[in-house]
Amino acid sequence: MKRIFSSFRYKTVLAAVMLGASACTGDFDQINTNPNAPSVATADLFLPHGIQSAVDAYWGGSLGMDIGDLISQYWARIQYTDVDQYSITSDIYSGAWQTFYIESLADYQRIYKLGVDGNNPNYQAVAVIMRSWVFSVLTDVYGDIPYTEAIQGLEGKLQPKYDAQKDVYAGLVKELKTASEMIDVADKTKAISGDILFANDLNRWKKFANTLSLRLLNRMLSKTDAAIDVKTEINRILSDPTKYPVLASNSDNVQLNYLDATNNNNPINQNRKTRDDHRVSATLVTKLQSLGDARLAVYADRPADGGDYKGVPNGLSNADANALGLSKTSKVGTFFVSATAPGVIISYAELLFIKAEMAYKGITAAGDVATNYANGITASFSQYKLTVAPAYLTANALKTGTDGYTQIMEQKWIALYGQGVESWTEYRRTGIPALKPSVINVNAGVIPTRLPYPGSEESLNYVNFKEALTKQGGANDMKTKLWFAK
Repeated sequence: MKRIFSSFRYKTVLAAVMLGASACTGDFDQINTNPNAPSVATADLFLPHGIQSAVDAYWGGSLGMDIGDLISQYWARIQYTDVDQYSITSDIYSGAWQTFYIESLADYQRIYKLGVDGNNPNYQAVAVIMRSWVFSVLTDVYGDIPYTEAIQGLEGKLQPKYDAQKDVYAGLVKELKTASEMIDVADKTKAISGDILFANDLNRWKKFANTLSLRLLNRMLSKTDAAIDVKTEINRILSDPTKYPVLASNSDNVQLNYLDATNNNNPINQNRKTRDDHRVSATLVTKLQSLGDARLAVYADRPADGGDYKGVPNGLSNADANALGLSKTSKVGTFFVSATAPGVIISYAELLFIKAEMAYKGITAAGDVATNYANGITASFSQYKLTVAPAYLTANALKTGTDGYTQIMEQKWIALYGQGVESWTEYRRTGIPALKPSVINVNAGVIPTRLPYPGSEESLNYVNFKEALTKQGGANDMKTKLWFAK
């Protein structure tokens, strides 16, 4: 099956939406009608772009590769190292904001409205689930964000207010519950199409919704000022797997399976066609070598000149990084730079580590701490077609107390490799692993805690922009702690 997403096709659909109401009549419109262009926009035409634009930004691009993977110290820069020193330019933090709000979220809004117009609750649910994931990424990256009044420009909301992060999380959990319950798998007249994430499998959308809810609830679990009853919501999901199914194996992983085709290949693969700026971080290589972890062979390549894996320290000067040698250091593993490498949103391994943490914090419905922890490691290895050695599980058996919690979070960090944005969030929330700031850094020795809001918000939405910063108690910088990290 081919999935060629072309900008021409997408713009044609947009043109149909914008111009459809003013079409001419009579012979003239028949002569000037393109038989290959849709005359009526349908949800399935917006869904591919809505999915791919968001996953591309999250997995590749500057947000994925130069914010998530560098700050989480999965990768390091060996050329043009400024960004690895936390010198993050406005095009990076503005680009992510614009992609998510202007492209992805706008698509989901259209899909939702078309679902309402077509009396198809499944399109509405899919739109809400994707919208919820993107809003969760936005609030994790920036903090307080426009949420309840966002993407309502056509309704006259041109200067949306910002919602507090704790309220965004609470709202998303409620929306995801509604979306999961809204999905009608049995009614074949409500089937969907255009779904490049799950091939129109509505059961997998339900699993996505409920697993994403658990991710968000886990962020809220230790917060005394959460806007909802977190434990009740966790138990709602974990105690009723029939009504609220979650990921049950690696085959359920929420991931976009890219194709070896122009416009549909993994964005990291596209980057590597002309760039060679990244290497695996010395932090990751050192950790995996110390554990004798077989995942290192997937996460990194051996140096082209031979020898053992060699990582690059984060935040070196250009001269020092270049001196290490392009051919003497480990590139990002071939698996991750291939055209068909999947863009993972949530994995089964991640869910198991979430359940391990919940169990550690006393959530009985989450199961046994040690079992979830060991199963999480096993699932992570299996995700890359590796079999974990019994000796590895024995050597890394879960300890008691805070040492055990550290193990859970360190193994989660290893398992999240590639999902740099999610890993960065987990580091900011827990402080694990004990990362050190880049060798050279321009953020006062602080590993970035957020990205600044784009300049467009200051100029076009100043009152709400200023109020959001005041409420968060900080400047528009990369040192203000977000709600989940306080």
